[in-house]
Amino acid sequence: MENNNSNYLISYRTLRQLIGVLGILLPFLCWFVNAFVNHFGLLNNPFFVDMAQTAIYTPGTDLKGSISDFYYTAAGPLFTGILVTVAIFLFCYTGYPEDKADDRYPWLTDVRVTSFAAICLLGVVVLPTSSTEKITDNIHIFVSSKIAGTLHLCFAELFFLSMAIMSLINFRRHPGKTLINDATGKLYRICGWGIISCLLILGINQLMDNSGHWLWGKFVFIMETVMLLFFGTAWLVKGESIPTQFLLHKLSDNTSQK
Repeated sequence: MENNNSNYLISYRTLRQLIGVLGILLPFLCWFVNAFVNHFGLLNNPFFVDMAQTAIYTPGTDLKGSISDFYYTAAGPLFTGILVTVAIFLFCYTGYPEDKADDRYPWLTDVRVTSFAAICLLGVVVLPTSSTEKITDNIHIFVSSKIAGTLHLCFAELFFLSMAIMSLINFRRHPGKTLINDATGKLYRICGWGIISCLLILGINQLMDNSGHWLWGKFVFIMETVMLLFFGTAWLVKGESIPTQFLLHKLSDNTSQK
């Protein structure tokens, strides 16, 4: 019986770590794959593409203004594949059985939050981002409408918001209707509030007339990457990964020295 329970715990930790790793790697993998394909001209290479039935591919910039913009590039299949995989993992994640009588937020269960987040991710995939400019390196034959793009943005924001709640509340649950406030709890709070802060900054950025010129037009990509780093870190902490365990050890040492 102990052996079965041990295997269960190991697989659950692995699931959490996979969610975290995929979240962190998403922007960097999309950037690398798009740059790799553009650099070697693979989509104009007769060895890979039937040029008689394919239009000439005109590469755009390797790094896009947002992660969602990679949907239309050569990294599009990778982008959608990772999002769908994370969504499936989130659907599979049910968390530990909870004692509602001993829980401050009995209605905010792990399975409800992760299922909602998974639905939002699928919404991001089904409704791609729109564009006000012509996409020269579009590997598809269409561009989403403004309505679909707005829904895409809403799903993305709701996903990050649900993951912030997961980090601030669900990961910090503790018996006695309390939330953990040790080094682990502090790191969860940093991740949760970090995501919310980035969402607020992005909201303000959207209201500014010159928002597209911030950081060479890559401001949204940078903020999304930061949010994914917070998201991934929280899941890696929950999965007790080696890097985050080392980080927690350092945080505990700093706290004890004060």
